[in-house]
Amino acid sequence: MRLKTLLFCVLFTSNAAIAAIDCGRAKSNVDKLICSSSRLTVAENMMAYSYREAMRRGVDPYELRRTQIQWREQVRDVCNTVPCLMKAFDERSAELDNY
Repeated sequence: MRLKTLLFCVLFTSNAAIAAIDCGRAKSNVDKLICSSSRLTVAENMMAYSYREAMRRGVDPYELRRTQIQWREQVRDVCNTVPCLMKAFDERSAELDNY
């Protein structure tokens, strides 16, 4: 188990506590799917952590934002299953960790 996964599991015990999405306002199918799965909620937050860490390391914020929007539109938002989203979050986290 990756250290970040363990950290999120230990620090946060409910979906509401760690959701990057406001699940009360979730409208898209992807957002609703994320809100309904604790695994996806953790994976999304791990990706968000990797994004923040890339910013902290000094990655060009405009490039990072551009690639994140592109990833969201072309990868994340085309998923409609938990396995697809898990793979998308895991791969994006790895990309961000290697910036």
